[in-house]
Amino acid sequence: MTTIRVRFAETDQMGVAHHSAYVVWLEAARVEWMRHLGLSYRELENEGISMAVASLQIQYRNAAYFDDELLIDTRLTTLKSRYGQFSYRIEGPDGHLVATAISEHISTDRTGRAVRLPSEWREALAGRIQPSHHGN
Repeated sequence: MTTIRVRFAETDQMGVAHHSAYVVWLEAARVEWMRHLGLSYRELENEGISMAVASLQIQYRNAAYFDDELLIDTRLTTLKSRYGQFSYRIEGPDGHLVATAISEHISTDRTGRAVRLPSEWREALAGRIQPSHHGN
């Protein structure tokens, strides 16, 4: 679980979190999830491999407000040699569902060509596949 606090700059005039902030929160949660496994996204990038976002779907359920502390549960739901899919569940301060999301990623080299994830990454991630939050 990753904790994110809604910043004032991420809200509209009514104090409601803008939909664009969710993309940043999902990335932060995904990077922290990998860090928890001992995987450094920075090191992967330094090796010339990126996890390019191929698709992102977000279902907004309830508003998040300025200064809310949100919990983001991140799960790896699919892993292939060049592809990974993550599922997210964002909960508000009282545990209510704020949003669910799915992101799909293609591992690419610096030219944008799809490449295999390094074997140490595939091995570390293979045992972490879980069912999706989607639809919850």
